[in-house]
Amino acid sequence: MRSERAEALSAAVASSGGEPAPAPAADRDSEVEKQRRRSRRAADRDAVLSAAMTGFTDPFMIPYVLALGATPAQAGLLSSVRNLLLALVQLGSARAIRWAGSRRGLVLRMSALQALLWIPIALAVPLFGSGAVLAVIVLYTVGTAAAALAGPAWGSLVADYTDPAERGRYFGRRARAAGLAATIASLLAGGVLQLTEGRPLLGFALICGAACVARALSWRTLRLFRDVGWRDEPHLRFSFLAFLRRAPHSNFARFALCFAACSLAAHVAAPFFAIYLLEGLGYSYLTYTAVVLAGSLTGMLSSGWWGRLGDRFGNHRLLRYTSGGVVVLPLLWMAFPHPAFMLAANAFGAFLWGGLNLSATNFLYDAVTPARRHTCIAYFNVLNGLGVSAGAALGAAIVGERAAGAGGAMEPFLVAFAVSAALRLVSWVGFSRWVREVRPVPQGSLREVVLDLVSQRLVVVLGFLSVSPERESGRAPRRRRR
Repeated sequence: MRSERAEALSAAVASSGGEPAPAPAADRDSEVEKQRRRSRRAADRDAVLSAAMTGFTDPFMIPYVLALGATPAQAGLLSSVRNLLLALVQLGSARAIRWAGSRRGLVLRMSALQALLWIPIALAVPLFGSGAVLAVIVLYTVGTAAAALAGPAWGSLVADYTDPAERGRYFGRRARAAGLAATIASLLAGGVLQLTEGRPLLGFALICGAACVARALSWRTLRLFRDVGWRDEPHLRFSFLAFLRRAPHSNFARFALCFAACSLAAHVAAPFFAIYLLEGLGYSYLTYTAVVLAGSLTGMLSSGWWGRLGDRFGNHRLLRYTSGGVVVLPLLWMAFPHPAFMLAANAFGAFLWGGLNLSATNFLYDAVTPARRHTCIAYFNVLNGLGVSAGAALGAAIVGERAAGAGGAMEPFLVAFAVSAALRLVSWVGFSRWVREVRPVPQGSLREVVLDLVSQRLVVVLGFLSVSPERESGRAPRRRRR
Protein backbone atom coordinates (compact mmCIF):
# COMPACT_ATOMS: atom_id res chain seq x y z
CA MET A 1 0.00 0.00 0.00
CA ARG A 2 1.43 3.40 -0.96
CA SER A 3 2.09 5.81 1.82
CA GLU A 4 0.64 9.32 1.76
CA ARG A 5 4.08 10.82 1.12
CA ALA A 6 4.72 8.47 -1.81
CA GLU A 7 1.35 9.37 -3.34
CA ALA A 8 2.07 13.09 -2.97
CA LEU A 9 5.48 12.68 -4.64
CA SER A 10 3.96 10.74 -7.55
CA ALA A 11 1.28 13.40 -8.00
CA ALA A 12 3.92 16.17 -8.06
CA VAL A 13 5.94 14.38 -10.73
CA ALA A 14 2.85 13.76 -12.83
CA SER A 15 1.81 17.42 -12.65
CA SER A 16 5.26 18.49 -13.93
CA GLY A 17 4.82 16.42 -17.06
CA GLY A 18 7.02 13.48 -16.16
CA GLU A 19 6.14 9.91 -15.49
CA PRO A 20 5.27 9.12 -11.86
CA ALA A 21 8.17 7.25 -10.34
CA PRO A 22 7.20 4.54 -7.92
CA ALA A 23 8.59 5.00 -4.43
CA PRO A 24 11.23 2.43 -3.48
CA ALA A 25 9.96 -0.41 -1.33
CA ALA A 26 12.38 0.54 1.46
CA ASP A 27 10.95 4.09 1.56
CA ARG A 28 7.39 2.79 1.71
CA ASP A 29 8.27 0.41 4.53
CA SER A 30 10.09 3.17 6.38
CA GLU A 31 7.11 5.51 6.14
CA VAL A 32 4.70 2.86 7.38
CA GLU A 33 7.01 2.10 10.29
CA LYS A 34 7.15 5.81 11.17
CA GLN A 35 3.36 5.95 11.18
CA ARG A 36 3.24 2.93 13.45
CA ARG A 37 5.73 4.46 15.89
CA ARG A 38 3.78 7.73 15.98
CA SER A 39 0.57 5.82 16.57
CA ARG A 40 2.16 3.73 19.34
CA ARG A 41 3.28 6.90 21.09
CA ALA A 42 -0.22 8.32 20.71
CA ALA A 43 -1.66 5.08 22.07
CA ASP A 44 0.63 5.34 25.10
CA ARG A 45 -0.50 8.90 25.85
CA ASP A 46 -4.13 7.92 25.33
CA ALA A 47 -3.65 5.05 27.79
CA VAL A 48 -2.51 7.49 30.50
CA LEU A 49 -5.32 9.98 29.89
CA SER A 50 -8.07 7.37 29.57
CA ALA A 51 -6.82 5.68 32.72
CA ALA A 52 -6.92 9.03 34.52
CA MET A 53 -10.58 9.41 33.50
CA THR A 54 -11.27 5.90 34.77
CA GLY A 55 -9.40 6.51 38.02
CA PHE A 56 -11.37 9.67 38.71
CA THR A 57 -14.72 7.99 38.29
CA ASP A 58 -15.00 4.19 38.10
CA PRO A 59 -14.26 3.46 41.80
CA PHE A 60 -16.60 6.28 42.82
CA MET A 61 -19.69 5.95 40.62
CA ILE A 62 -21.46 3.59 43.02
CA PRO A 63 -20.60 5.86 46.00
CA TYR A 64 -21.93 8.75 43.86
CA VAL A 65 -25.35 7.19 43.30
CA LEU A 66 -25.45 6.14 46.96
CA ALA A 67 -24.87 9.79 47.91
CA LEU A 68 -27.75 10.69 45.58
CA GLY A 69 -30.00 8.31 47.53
CA ALA A 70 -29.81 5.09 45.49
CA THR A 71 -30.64 1.72 47.07
CA PRO A 72 -28.22 -1.24 46.87
CA ALA A 73 -30.38 -2.76 44.12
CA GLN A 74 -30.21 0.48 42.09
CA ALA A 75 -26.45 0.52 42.57
CA GLY A 76 -26.41 -3.02 41.17
CA LEU A 77 -28.37 -1.79 38.14
CA LEU A 78 -25.60 0.72 37.48
CA SER A 79 -23.41 -2.29 36.73
CA SER A 80 -25.91 -4.77 35.28
CA VAL A 81 -27.82 -2.50 32.88
CA ARG A 82 -24.68 -0.70 31.80
CA ASN A 83 -22.79 -3.87 31.01
CA LEU A 84 -25.78 -5.37 29.19
CA LEU A 85 -25.81 -2.36 26.87
CA LEU A 86 -22.03 -2.53 26.52
CA ALA A 87 -22.45 -6.08 25.27
CA LEU A 88 -25.28 -5.37 22.86
CA VAL A 89 -23.81 -2.28 21.17
CA GLN A 90 -20.70 -4.16 20.17
CA LEU A 91 -22.75 -6.42 17.93
CA GLY A 92 -22.86 -3.39 15.65
CA SER A 93 -19.17 -2.53 15.94
CA ALA A 94 -18.17 -3.71 12.45
CA ARG A 95 -21.15 -1.86 10.93
CA ALA A 96 -20.20 1.27 12.89
CA ILE A 97 -16.67 1.13 11.47
CA ARG A 98 -18.10 1.01 7.96
CA TRP A 99 -20.41 3.92 8.80
CA ALA A 100 -17.54 6.02 10.17
CA GLY A 101 -15.35 5.12 7.17
CA SER A 102 -12.41 3.91 9.26
CA ARG A 103 -11.52 2.53 12.66
CA ARG A 104 -9.90 5.86 13.58
CA GLY A 105 -13.02 7.81 12.66
CA LEU A 106 -15.22 5.71 14.93
CA VAL A 107 -12.78 5.98 17.85
CA LEU A 108 -12.69 9.77 17.57
CA ARG A 109 -16.46 10.18 17.42
CA MET A 110 -17.17 7.95 20.39
CA SER A 111 -14.44 9.41 22.61
CA ALA A 112 -15.79 12.93 21.96
CA LEU A 113 -19.30 11.82 22.93
CA GLN A 114 -18.07 10.25 26.15
CA ALA A 115 -16.19 13.42 27.09
CA LEU A 116 -19.30 15.56 26.61
CA LEU A 117 -21.54 13.28 28.69
CA TRP A 118 -19.44 13.83 31.83
CA ILE A 119 -20.83 17.38 32.04
CA PRO A 120 -24.50 16.46 32.76
CA ILE A 121 -23.32 13.63 35.02
CA ALA A 122 -21.41 16.17 37.11
CA LEU A 123 -24.46 18.47 37.23
CA ALA A 124 -27.05 15.74 37.81
CA VAL A 125 -28.75 17.33 40.85
CA PRO A 126 -29.34 20.85 39.44
CA LEU A 127 -30.29 19.46 36.02
CA PHE A 128 -32.49 16.50 36.98
CA GLY A 129 -33.53 17.05 40.60
CA SER A 130 -35.29 14.01 42.07
CA GLY A 131 -34.48 12.01 38.94
CA ALA A 132 -30.72 12.42 39.45
CA VAL A 133 -30.11 8.74 40.31
CA LEU A 134 -31.77 7.50 37.13
CA ALA A 135 -30.10 10.24 35.07
CA VAL A 136 -26.62 9.31 36.29
CA ILE A 137 -27.26 5.62 35.58
CA VAL A 138 -28.50 6.41 32.05
CA LEU A 139 -25.82 8.96 31.13
CA TYR A 140 -22.96 6.92 32.55
CA THR A 141 -24.30 3.89 30.68
CA VAL A 142 -24.52 5.77 27.38
CA GLY A 143 -21.03 7.21 27.80
CA THR A 144 -19.38 3.89 28.51
CA ALA A 145 -21.43 2.24 25.74
CA ALA A 146 -20.05 4.79 23.28
CA ALA A 147 -16.52 3.87 24.33
CA ALA A 148 -17.40 0.18 24.09
CA LEU A 149 -18.73 0.58 20.55
CA ALA A 150 -15.31 1.90 19.53
CA GLY A 151 -13.41 -0.66 21.61
CA PRO A 152 -12.96 -3.33 18.89
CA ALA A 153 -11.78 -0.69 16.43
CA TRP A 154 -9.30 0.67 18.97
CA GLY A 155 -8.05 -2.83 19.84
CA SER A 156 -7.60 -3.71 16.19
CA LEU A 157 -5.62 -0.50 15.61
CA VAL A 158 -3.29 -1.04 18.55
CA ALA A 159 -2.69 -4.67 17.59
CA ASP A 160 -1.55 -3.46 14.15
CA TYR A 161 1.08 -1.28 15.80
CA THR A 162 2.71 -4.05 17.90
CA ASP A 163 5.02 -6.94 17.12
CA PRO A 164 3.38 -10.25 18.17
CA ALA A 165 6.65 -11.52 19.66
CA GLU A 166 6.79 -8.59 22.10
CA ARG A 167 3.10 -7.87 22.51
CA GLY A 168 3.03 -9.06 26.12
CA ARG A 169 5.87 -6.74 27.12
CA TYR A 170 4.37 -3.79 25.25
CA PHE A 171 0.95 -4.16 26.82
CA GLY A 172 2.56 -4.81 30.18
CA ARG A 173 4.50 -1.55 30.04
CA ARG A 174 1.43 0.25 28.78
CA ALA A 175 -0.69 -1.18 31.58
CA ARG A 176 1.91 -0.04 34.11
CA ALA A 177 1.74 3.55 32.86
CA ALA A 178 -2.07 3.41 32.80
CA GLY A 179 -2.12 1.95 36.28
CA LEU A 180 0.04 4.76 37.61
CA ALA A 181 -2.26 7.36 36.05
CA ALA A 182 -5.37 5.64 37.43
CA THR A 183 -3.79 5.39 40.89
CA ILE A 184 -2.88 9.07 41.01
CA ALA A 185 -6.33 10.05 39.72
CA SER A 186 -8.08 7.86 42.30
CA LEU A 187 -5.91 9.28 45.06
CA LEU A 188 -6.79 12.82 44.00
CA ALA A 189 -10.47 11.92 43.76
CA GLY A 190 -10.44 10.34 47.21
CA GLY A 191 -8.74 13.45 48.59
CA VAL A 192 -11.36 15.69 47.00
CA LEU A 193 -14.17 13.60 48.50
CA GLN A 194 -12.52 13.69 51.90
CA LEU A 195 -12.13 17.48 51.75
CA THR A 196 -15.76 17.91 50.68
CA GLU A 197 -17.14 15.34 53.14
CA GLY A 198 -19.71 17.84 54.38
CA ARG A 199 -20.86 18.48 50.78
CA PRO A 200 -20.24 15.15 49.00
CA LEU A 201 -22.21 16.05 45.85
CA LEU A 202 -19.82 18.94 45.24
CA GLY A 203 -16.89 16.52 45.48
CA PHE A 204 -18.46 14.11 43.01
CA ALA A 205 -19.20 16.98 40.61
CA LEU A 206 -15.54 18.03 40.72
CA ILE A 207 -14.16 14.57 39.97
CA CYS A 208 -16.64 14.09 37.09
CA GLY A 209 -15.46 17.43 35.70
CA ALA A 210 -11.87 16.21 35.95
CA ALA A 211 -12.89 13.06 34.03
CA CYS A 212 -14.35 15.26 31.29
CA VAL A 213 -11.06 17.15 30.93
CA ALA A 214 -9.02 13.92 30.85
CA ARG A 215 -11.23 12.40 28.15
CA ALA A 216 -11.11 15.58 26.07
CA LEU A 217 -7.30 15.50 26.17
CA SER A 218 -7.46 11.81 25.26
CA TRP A 219 -9.58 12.67 22.20
CA ARG A 220 -6.97 15.21 21.15
CA THR A 221 -4.27 12.54 21.40
CA LEU A 222 -6.33 9.98 19.49
CA ARG A 223 -6.35 12.33 16.49
CA LEU A 224 -2.69 11.32 15.95
CA PHE A 225 -3.71 7.71 15.28
CA ARG A 226 -3.22 6.48 11.72
CA ASP A 227 -5.18 3.65 10.15
CA VAL A 228 -2.34 1.94 8.29
CA GLY A 229 -3.67 -1.41 7.19
CA TRP A 230 -7.42 -1.95 7.49
CA ARG A 231 -9.88 -2.45 4.67
CA ASP A 232 -13.39 -3.85 4.67
CA GLU A 233 -13.53 -7.46 3.41
CA PRO A 234 -17.17 -8.59 3.10
CA HIS A 235 -16.26 -12.22 2.47
CA LEU A 236 -14.76 -12.47 5.97
CA ARG A 237 -17.88 -11.32 7.80
CA PHE A 238 -19.68 -13.77 10.05
CA SER A 239 -22.60 -13.38 12.44
CA PHE A 240 -22.63 -13.66 16.20
CA LEU A 241 -24.79 -16.79 16.03
CA ALA A 242 -22.33 -18.39 13.60
CA PHE A 243 -19.57 -17.56 16.07
CA LEU A 244 -21.46 -19.31 18.88
CA ARG A 245 -22.23 -22.35 16.74
CA ARG A 246 -18.49 -22.78 16.16
CA ALA A 247 -17.82 -23.14 19.90
CA PRO A 248 -17.48 -26.97 19.88
CA HIS A 249 -14.75 -26.66 17.21
CA SER A 250 -13.29 -23.19 17.86
CA ASN A 251 -10.65 -22.72 20.53
CA PHE A 252 -11.20 -18.95 20.49
CA ALA A 253 -14.97 -19.26 20.95
CA ARG A 254 -14.45 -21.58 23.95
CA PHE A 255 -11.95 -19.10 25.39
CA ALA A 256 -14.47 -16.27 25.00
CA LEU A 257 -17.20 -18.31 26.71
CA CYS A 258 -14.89 -19.23 29.62
CA PHE A 259 -13.85 -15.63 30.12
CA ALA A 260 -17.49 -14.56 30.05
CA ALA A 261 -18.22 -17.14 32.76
CA CYS A 262 -15.33 -15.73 34.80
CA SER A 263 -16.72 -12.19 34.44
CA LEU A 264 -20.19 -13.40 35.45
CA ALA A 265 -18.76 -14.98 38.59
CA ALA A 266 -16.73 -11.89 39.50
CA HIS A 267 -19.63 -9.47 39.10
CA VAL A 268 -21.94 -11.37 41.37
CA ALA A 269 -19.82 -9.71 44.09
CA ALA A 270 -17.92 -6.80 42.49
CA PRO A 271 -20.74 -4.19 42.27
CA PHE A 272 -21.43 -4.62 45.98
CA PHE A 273 -17.87 -4.42 47.22
CA ALA A 274 -18.09 -0.63 47.63
CA ILE A 275 -21.43 -0.89 49.45
CA TYR A 276 -20.02 -3.63 51.68
CA LEU A 277 -17.08 -1.42 52.67
CA LEU A 278 -18.88 1.92 52.99
CA GLU A 279 -22.20 0.89 54.53
CA GLY A 280 -21.63 -2.61 55.81
CA LEU A 281 -18.21 -2.13 57.45
CA GLY A 282 -18.50 1.62 57.94
CA TYR A 283 -15.31 2.62 56.12
CA SER A 284 -14.69 6.33 55.56
CA TYR A 285 -14.07 7.66 52.05
CA LEU A 286 -10.37 7.93 52.91
CA THR A 287 -10.14 4.30 54.08
CA TYR A 288 -12.16 3.14 51.07
CA THR A 289 -9.83 5.03 48.73
CA ALA A 290 -6.78 3.45 50.40
CA VAL A 291 -8.19 -0.05 49.83
CA VAL A 292 -8.96 0.75 46.19
CA LEU A 293 -5.56 2.33 45.61
CA ALA A 294 -3.78 -0.70 47.06
CA GLY A 295 -5.28 -2.72 44.24
CA SER A 296 -4.47 -0.12 41.58
CA LEU A 297 -0.87 0.21 42.73
CA THR A 298 -0.27 -3.54 42.82
CA GLY A 299 -1.81 -4.04 39.39
CA MET A 300 0.34 -1.26 37.98
CA LEU A 301 3.63 -2.54 39.40
CA SER A 302 3.06 -6.16 38.39
CA SER A 303 1.79 -5.62 34.83
CA GLY A 304 5.24 -5.51 33.19
CA TRP A 305 6.23 -8.79 34.80
CA TRP A 306 2.97 -10.47 33.72
CA GLY A 307 3.61 -9.35 30.13
CA ARG A 308 7.14 -10.80 30.08
CA LEU A 309 5.94 -14.00 31.68
CA GLY A 310 3.19 -14.39 29.07
CA ASP A 311 5.69 -13.95 26.24
CA ARG A 312 7.90 -16.63 27.79
CA PHE A 313 5.49 -19.26 29.14
CA GLY A 314 2.35 -18.58 27.09
CA ASN A 315 -0.83 -16.70 27.93
CA HIS A 316 -2.94 -19.82 28.41
CA ARG A 317 -0.78 -20.97 31.30
CA LEU A 318 -1.25 -17.61 33.00
CA LEU A 319 -5.00 -17.83 32.42
CA ARG A 320 -5.13 -21.15 34.23
CA TYR A 321 -3.07 -20.03 37.21
CA THR A 322 -4.68 -16.61 37.71
CA SER A 323 -8.28 -17.80 37.17
CA GLY A 324 -7.64 -20.40 39.86
CA GLY A 325 -6.17 -17.80 42.20
CA VAL A 326 -9.11 -15.37 42.03
CA VAL A 327 -11.45 -18.08 43.36
CA VAL A 328 -10.43 -17.34 46.96
CA LEU A 329 -10.77 -13.53 46.85
CA PRO A 330 -14.44 -13.21 47.94
CA LEU A 331 -13.73 -15.63 50.78
CA LEU A 332 -10.95 -13.31 51.97
CA TRP A 333 -13.38 -10.39 52.01
CA MET A 334 -15.69 -12.41 54.25
CA ALA A 335 -12.97 -13.66 56.59
CA PHE A 336 -10.95 -10.48 57.15
CA PRO A 337 -13.09 -7.31 57.35
CA HIS A 338 -10.39 -5.24 59.12
CA PRO A 339 -9.12 -2.42 56.84
CA ALA A 340 -5.50 -3.63 56.96
CA PHE A 341 -6.45 -7.18 55.94
CA MET A 342 -8.91 -5.88 53.34
CA LEU A 343 -6.19 -3.67 51.87
CA ALA A 344 -3.82 -6.65 51.61
CA ALA A 345 -6.54 -8.87 50.10
CA ASN A 346 -7.41 -6.23 47.51
CA ALA A 347 -3.74 -5.82 46.60
CA PHE A 348 -3.39 -9.59 46.16
CA GLY A 349 -6.58 -9.68 44.08
CA ALA A 350 -5.40 -6.85 41.84
CA PHE A 351 -2.14 -8.72 41.27
CA LEU A 352 -4.07 -11.79 40.08
CA TRP A 353 -6.66 -9.88 38.07
CA GLY A 354 -3.90 -7.88 36.38
CA GLY A 355 -2.33 -11.11 35.15
CA LEU A 356 -5.70 -12.59 34.16
CA ASN A 357 -6.84 -9.56 32.15
CA LEU A 358 -3.48 -8.98 30.47
CA SER A 359 -3.03 -12.62 29.49
CA ALA A 360 -6.62 -12.75 28.19
CA THR A 361 -6.02 -9.67 26.02
CA ASN A 362 -2.80 -11.04 24.57
CA PHE A 363 -4.35 -14.48 24.05
CA LEU A 364 -7.14 -12.82 22.06
CA TYR A 365 -4.67 -11.01 19.79
CA ASP A 366 -2.69 -14.22 19.26
CA ALA A 367 -5.71 -16.37 18.51
CA VAL A 368 -7.29 -14.44 15.62
CA THR A 369 -6.03 -13.14 12.27
CA PRO A 370 -5.76 -9.36 11.68
CA ALA A 371 -8.57 -9.33 9.09
CA ARG A 372 -11.04 -10.85 11.58
CA ARG A 373 -9.63 -9.16 14.67
CA HIS A 374 -12.11 -6.30 15.08
CA THR A 375 -15.07 -8.68 14.67
CA CYS A 376 -13.65 -11.25 17.09
CA ILE A 377 -12.85 -8.55 19.64
CA ALA A 378 -16.43 -7.31 19.34
CA TYR A 379 -17.93 -10.78 19.89
CA PHE A 380 -15.55 -11.45 22.77
CA ASN A 381 -16.66 -8.18 24.37
CA VAL A 382 -20.31 -9.02 23.73
CA LEU A 383 -20.01 -12.30 25.62
CA ASN A 384 -17.98 -10.66 28.37
CA GLY A 385 -20.54 -7.87 28.73
CA LEU A 386 -23.40 -10.35 28.90
CA GLY A 387 -21.52 -12.23 31.62
CA VAL A 388 -20.88 -9.05 33.61
CA SER A 389 -24.50 -7.98 33.28
CA ALA A 390 -25.87 -11.39 34.27
CA GLY A 391 -23.52 -11.57 37.25
CA ALA A 392 -24.48 -8.11 38.50
CA ALA A 393 -28.18 -8.93 38.08
CA LEU A 394 -27.73 -12.17 40.04
CA GLY A 395 -25.86 -10.28 42.75
CA ALA A 396 -28.62 -7.66 42.93
CA ALA A 397 -31.23 -10.41 43.32
CA ILE A 398 -29.24 -11.93 46.18
CA VAL A 399 -28.63 -8.65 47.97
CA GLY A 400 -32.15 -7.35 47.45
CA GLU A 401 -33.38 -4.01 48.69
CA ARG A 402 -31.95 -4.23 52.23
CA ALA A 403 -29.18 -1.77 53.05
CA ALA A 404 -26.16 -3.31 54.67
CA GLY A 405 -26.35 -1.14 57.76
CA ALA A 406 -30.05 -1.70 58.49
CA GLY A 407 -30.54 -4.18 61.27
CA GLY A 408 -27.20 -5.86 60.69
CA ALA A 409 -28.36 -7.29 57.38
CA MET A 410 -24.91 -8.43 56.24
CA GLU A 411 -25.96 -11.95 55.25
CA PRO A 412 -27.01 -11.13 51.66
CA PHE A 413 -23.56 -9.73 50.92
CA LEU A 414 -21.85 -12.77 52.37
CA VAL A 415 -24.08 -15.06 50.31
CA ALA A 416 -23.25 -13.10 47.15
CA PHE A 417 -19.53 -13.45 47.89
CA ALA A 418 -19.84 -17.21 48.46
CA VAL A 419 -21.79 -17.69 45.20
CA SER A 420 -19.16 -15.64 43.35
CA ALA A 421 -16.37 -17.90 44.66
CA ALA A 422 -18.22 -21.06 43.59
CA LEU A 423 -18.84 -19.74 40.07
CA ARG A 424 -15.20 -18.65 39.71
CA LEU A 425 -14.22 -22.25 40.35
CA VAL A 426 -16.38 -23.33 37.40
CA SER A 427 -14.67 -20.85 35.05
CA TRP A 428 -11.24 -22.06 36.18
CA VAL A 429 -12.21 -25.62 35.20
CA GLY A 430 -13.25 -24.31 31.79
CA PHE A 431 -9.92 -22.55 31.17
CA SER A 432 -8.01 -25.63 32.27
CA ARG A 433 -9.90 -28.27 30.28
CA TRP A 434 -11.42 -26.62 27.19
CA VAL A 435 -8.92 -23.95 26.09
CA ARG A 436 -5.48 -24.63 24.61
CA GLU A 437 -2.44 -22.49 23.83
CA VAL A 438 -2.31 -21.04 20.30
CA ARG A 439 1.41 -20.46 19.85
CA PRO A 440 4.48 -22.58 20.54
CA VAL A 441 5.84 -21.99 24.05
CA PRO A 442 8.21 -23.97 26.28
CA GLN A 443 6.62 -26.44 28.64
CA GLY A 444 6.75 -25.66 32.32
CA SER A 445 5.01 -26.09 35.65
CA LEU A 446 3.65 -23.73 38.26
CA ARG A 447 6.88 -24.24 40.22
CA GLU A 448 8.90 -22.92 37.26
CA VAL A 449 6.65 -19.89 36.98
CA VAL A 450 7.11 -19.11 40.68
CA LEU A 451 10.88 -19.55 40.41
CA ASP A 452 10.84 -17.24 37.41
CA LEU A 453 9.10 -14.64 39.52
CA VAL A 454 11.90 -14.83 42.08
CA SER A 455 14.75 -15.00 39.58
CA GLN A 456 13.49 -12.06 37.51
CA ARG A 457 13.95 -9.60 40.33
CA LEU A 458 10.82 -9.65 42.47
CA VAL A 459 11.79 -6.16 43.53
CA VAL A 460 10.89 -5.01 40.01
CA VAL A 461 7.29 -6.04 40.67
CA LEU A 462 7.39 -4.18 43.95
CA GLY A 463 8.59 -1.08 42.15
CA PHE A 464 12.07 -0.65 43.65
CA LEU A 465 13.98 -1.28 40.42
CA SER A 466 13.20 -1.13 36.72
CA VAL A 467 14.40 -3.16 33.75
CA SER A 468 16.31 -1.18 31.13
CA PRO A 469 15.62 -1.64 27.41
CA GLU A 470 19.12 -3.10 27.00
CA ARG A 471 18.47 -5.71 29.70
CA GLU A 472 15.07 -6.49 28.11
CA SER A 473 16.65 -7.16 24.71
CA GLY A 474 19.60 -9.11 26.10
CA ARG A 475 22.19 -6.47 25.10
CA ALA A 476 24.69 -5.00 27.48
CA PRO A 477 24.28 -1.27 28.19
CA ARG A 478 26.67 1.05 26.41
CA ARG A 479 29.43 2.61 28.40
CA ARG A 480 29.52 6.36 28.66
CA ARG A 481 32.42 8.16 27.06
CA ARG A 482 34.57 10.09 29.44
